[in-house]
Amino acid sequence: MSIRFSMETVGASLPDLVAHRRALHRTPELGRELPRTAAYVEAELRRLGLAPKRIGDGMWADVGTRGPLVALRADMDGLPVEEKTGAEYASEIPGRMHACGHDAHAAALLGAAALLAAEAASPAGLPYRVRLVFQTGEEGAFGALPLLEAGVLEGVAAIAAGHLGDLSDELAPGEAGFLPGPMMAASDRFRGAFLGSGGHGSAPHHSPDPIAAFAEYVLALQSLRARELDQTRPAVVSVCQVAAGSTFNVIPERLDFMGTARSLEPDLRAALERRIGEIGAAVGAMRGLRFDFEWLAGYPPLANDPRAAALAEAAAAGLLGAARVKRLTRPIMGGEDFAYYLEKVPGCFWFLNSQAPERGLAFPNHNPRFDIDEGRLAEFCAVNLAIAEALAAALG
Repeated sequence: MSIRFSMETVGASLPDLVAHRRALHRTPELGRELPRTAAYVEAELRRLGLAPKRIGDGMWADVGTRGPLVALRADMDGLPVEEKTGAEYASEIPGRMHACGHDAHAAALLGAAALLAAEAASPAGLPYRVRLVFQTGEEGAFGALPLLEAGVLEGVAAIAAGHLGDLSDELAPGEAGFLPGPMMAASDRFRGAFLGSGGHGSAPHHSPDPIAAFAEYVLALQSLRARELDQTRPAVVSVCQVAAGSTFNVIPERLDFMGTARSLEPDLRAALERRIGEIGAAVGAMRGLRFDFEWLAGYPPLANDPRAAALAEAAAAGLLGAARVKRLTRPIMGGEDFAYYLEKVPGCFWFLNSQAPERGLAFPNHNPRFDIDEGRLAEFCAVNLAIAEALAAALG
């Protein structure tokens, strides 16, 4: 299949892609409330002659008038991270940063919008239609759901999206990764508390100790993973937040904690929910403490449609060369709410390693020094366009 938008064509728009990315990078916003980001994106789409449909601060816009309809999605939200890159385009908002590349995703989709709009307005036109989806709240705020409820996938036959950064140990800088089937994990959370009576640290026999019980609980959760679950099936249980006590000689009345559980399969996901709660209740009962527990369901596992993934991989190889496109052998345990779209229509999520260690761009996603090799923006944009074209051609 010929590639409509060549690397040379897309590469010519790199200055615009970089300008968009830096403008968005300077003003990161969180969750579903992205007024400045949304205003920037909407203004650019309207400048291109498109008619975006706003759903809160998310939106979509269609390009083309005939042929099958496929979708490309970009997320736009940042993280509550204090930026430490020292870049001249660093965040201007204290305590907020685009530390996961969503600014670059949105910039690349704006670049795709410009190229698609120009092609649609040409004498030959565009033989397929593309829905450009700009989403809020990917970082744990379920931003895909309001768009889905508003009908973002109505008439859409397939969807694709990619992610920049350093997301898989199997990818070197400049390499793109694809994986049919499960690619990312469910991102469930849990929180709970061990509750006692409180007392003097010198007399633990008078006061059940929630800290000691919690230590046993954490070790028991590691045993859950190591001794109860099938070792050939990926799962992660991590307790990441703890709060207890106020001074050195008082056994606290309570200890609160939060954690995350990651899995790829429904039965394993259900087992984790059940056993993480049961083990805490058992430890609490053994140590004379009350145990409160709540499971907070996160994003479902992200599973690529095998045919869509194969088409996307072939499209990327045709553009970047086969040597730079890898079939991944294992999923990652991070979560992504693109999973919700893939529950509705066939599609593919993919990775592009956008780091450049020789230039100091070697920090992982969510790190306060995270940055990307901006030269990869054109490649990211071009691959997304090639995937959309491949999906449309297969559907036509």
